[in-house]
Amino acid sequence: MILPFAILLFAVNYLSFELSWLSIPSNNASQEGLSGLLDPDKSNFSMEFALIGVFAALFFIAFSKETQEDEYIQKLRLDSMLVAFYVNTFILILGTLLFYGFGFLEFMSYNMFTIQVIFIARFKWILHQQAKTTLSL
Repeated sequence: MILPFAILLFAVNYLSFELSWLSIPSNNASQEGLSGLLDPDKSNFSMEFALIGVFAALFFIAFSKETQEDEYIQKLRLDSMLVAFYVNTFILILGTLLFYGFGFLEFMSYNMFTIQVIFIARFKWILHQQAKTTLSL
């Protein structure tokens, strides 16, 4: 699920790709009541669809049940989440110091995924290291 949504997100963001079935006519009378909530120039929701897909895919990867789910796995998840928050905070501080204007906005759009990605990377890495240690015994 992550690969198709990540490709879609890249295509929408950098190649101006749009899914036609996510287009809404801009002169719709029903949108008049929602004018304060919706951007009147926005008529395609491909970006939102791709973002939700990537978030959902990362969530499923991060919190899918392991074959042996025990207290150690729960502790490992908690420790990995803590490390992900620490690293994300450090990245936010660096980004705030280094990026300005539109670059900062682009940095923040990518930074939305860092907590999930760092959590998954650390959690899977520790599980892999434990499996190697267990196999060598």
